[in-house]
Amino acid sequence: MTQAEAAFWVGLAIFSPALAKPAWPRAAALLGLSESILDLAQRLAPWLWGIVPAYLALISGAVPARFYGLTGQSPLTWVGGAILSGVLVGVMTLIRWPQGEWPTPTRGVLDEPRWALYRAAGMLWMPRTELGLLMGLALAVLEWAICFKPWKATLKEALSTRRTKGAESNWPSGMWETVARIAGSSLLFAATRNFWLTALAQAVLLSMARKKNSSVA
Repeated sequence: MTQAEAAFWVGLAIFSPALAKPAWPRAAALLGLSESILDLAQRLAPWLWGIVPAYLALISGAVPARFYGLTGQSPLTWVGGAILSGVLVGVMTLIRWPQGEWPTPTRGVLDEPRWALYRAAGMLWMPRTELGLLMGLALAVLEWAICFKPWKATLKEALSTRRTKGAESNWPSGMWETVARIAGSSLLFAATRNFWLTALAQAVLLSMARKKNSSVA
């Protein structure tokens, strides 16, 4: 395993959406793809982005499985992690969830392997686990910034001097919800060091957030 290999897979995960977004329509038009194939590609894209870079980094040996939180847990740490994640989920349910574009649990969990890759690479690069987790959080935030470009929305908000109450926001859909999910994933993994418990807890939280939103609506 090498730091350079890990950097390659991390870079692929972070920058692939920005590279694919302008290139895909041209490639589709050039190849003359049908609407059904385009629809299938759109549905598969989150799965490919969420899983493939992390999986390839794992099977190539660039990043060890224990840094992902996939292995290395004893039965006792599983029980302790389950209790701790349950407590954290309970605490988070007391927070008033803002209405917004929360993804489905399945769609949300697809982001977890990619964020786990960032944490695992951070732990590989940094001398201490805590610093590695912070590095992973920073990489996830970098991905968020590249995908959502918050500086553009900030400028639009600042220039919207005549906005009225109830006017449509300039913030991209799901932007702040993604920040909350990144923070939740980082907190859960820091507490449990277990990918499976982190992903399960995130799915539960997303299900509850969507349920609360639907009840308010």
